[in-house]
Amino acid sequence: MNIRPEWYRLQQSARCLLRSGMFLLLCLPVCLRAQSEFDEHLTFDSIQRLLKAGIDERDTRKQALAWFHWAHYDETQTGITDSAFQYLAKSAERFGQAKDTLAYHRVRMDLADRLADRGLLDEAQRMQQEALAYFKSTGNFFLETHVLARLNRVYLAQGDTVGALLLKRSFVNNNKILKDTVLEIKVLMDEASHLFQKKKYSNARFTAGIALRLAERCNYEYLANRARVAIGQFCLYERDYKTSIFYLKKAEANASRADASQRYQIYHFLSQAYAKLDSLPPAYHYAIRYAELGDTLLNRDKATALQRLALQFDTRQKRIEIETLEREKEAVETRAQGHRLTAAALAVALCAVLLAMFFIVRDYRHRLHTDQVIAMQNEELNKRKIRELEDSLQIETMRSMLAGQEGERRRIAQDLHDSVGGMLAATRIQVESLLSKNTQLADNEDLNKVKNLLDETVSETRNIARNMQPGALMEFGLTKAVQDLTGRVYGESAPNITFEHFGDCSDLDQTIALNCYRIVQELLQNSLKHAESKEILVQITRTEGQLALLVEDDGVGFNPQTVQKGMGTGNIANRIQFLRGELNIQTAPGKGTSTLVTIPLEHQGKP
Repeated sequence: MNIRPEWYRLQQSARCLLRSGMFLLLCLPVCLRAQSEFDEHLTFDSIQRLLKAGIDERDTRKQALAWFHWAHYDETQTGITDSAFQYLAKSAERFGQAKDTLAYHRVRMDLADRLADRGLLDEAQRMQQEALAYFKSTGNFFLETHVLARLNRVYLAQGDTVGALLLKRSFVNNNKILKDTVLEIKVLMDEASHLFQKKKYSNARFTAGIALRLAERCNYEYLANRARVAIGQFCLYERDYKTSIFYLKKAEANASRADASQRYQIYHFLSQAYAKLDSLPPAYHYAIRYAELGDTLLNRDKATALQRLALQFDTRQKRIEIETLEREKEAVETRAQGHRLTAAALAVALCAVLLAMFFIVRDYRHRLHTDQVIAMQNEELNKRKIRELEDSLQIETMRSMLAGQEGERRRIAQDLHDSVGGMLAATRIQVESLLSKNTQLADNEDLNKVKNLLDETVSETRNIARNMQPGALMEFGLTKAVQDLTGRVYGESAPNITFEHFGDCSDLDQTIALNCYRIVQELLQNSLKHAESKEILVQITRTEGQLALLVEDDGVGFNPQTVQKGMGTGNIANRIQFLRGELNIQTAPGKGTSTLVTIPLEHQGKP
């Protein structure tokens, strides 16, 4: 056995822990101070005061910090990315002059992100590599991990999958200590986006699924919803339209009303998925919502563009131009004749009235349209709430009914075991005692028949109690319980039952396992009672996100259109509906019967 690789990994882990420990002890106060300064959200007035103080005091570090916050303010509040790019460059220059190397590379990380967004990938890679080398040399574990994630994104954009994979491994090893879940989710989503661009839809879907589970586990609802939308898109391109609709509907239910861009994507993909399935009413519904939301976003973009133009306009130059125009106007008015002044005033008044009327009418029409849209949305929301309440009530009714059935089964099983079983056992003991006391009765044929009948009755009572309350299910799980159920059917006239199982069912929820056991039990009883078969196959298959139950026989079959459904069939249908599963029956007279039940396991672990 070669133990050197394992020893090497232990050495590497020890070195990593030692380095992170030294970093936390020696550099954490400085790192926290710098990071808190960068993470503050300053108002525009606060930024101006900070910049003025830096200029008055000739403090280049204060100037650099003010330029950094001004860049993020323009980017987040006004959307002016060009000025943000220039301000970040100024901030990095000032930090370099102040010889604050840590802040210098911290700002250049953000600057490199903007370069990458503009397609300047080589320059962005160079800046990120310089920052990475510095953070490694100074033992800044926090920023080293963050720059690894950003550099991985640049390598993916360049198409260098090998380099991106090496960076991802380094990031994963660091993040095991840092435990920055948000950053890990963003790395996974960047990787999924890259795989999608390479048309590797299955791999992209798998990677986004990992990000979704991680976000759900940490209750990051916005990131989880972003992953659901991505999975829905990947499934759409994979032509798995039902799965796409499932994730997109879940994303729609959890989408924030304020996040119009995300809902815009959801409606677009849902309309496409329903159209591919030829479900025209829902496809049309989501296409309409997609178009309406598109109009809303367009209006918002127009307003944002106007705001950007207003902010970009030089206020000082505008004031000078207005003053010049006012002086020229006064000179013209002095030279103008009285009748021209009157005509001009009337024309201005008429234009003002017409313009005011135009704006009043337009505002009135806009209000009417907005009220209609709001009314339609409220009506749709109320209908959806009613449907959700009806579904919840139906599920709660089914849960209560099934719980009542199981409780009644437990009570009857307990009564059979404690009362009837005890009385039968006592009767059998009395018969054996009578036979032992009077040896002449041992050859009595009637008494021996009574004894044998008592034995059969005791055995049948135990079987009935076991069927009504399967102890193997509670103790060993679904697979062992069904195996025990099929193993109790034997005899010369009994069919040969084959039981197969694939996947691990030990971690199933107890309610799901119990209902699946009852479904298999009822299907098996139907085959034994009505099929007149020689072979019966019972199969349980556990895959990722799904559990499949199959009961198949080679019996007489039946016509599903003419056969009357009994109470057992109704119980099966209720349990499947409660589990949100699907039932598929393939049968015909003389062709046997194959019944397949599929149960979704969204909240179950992997098999």
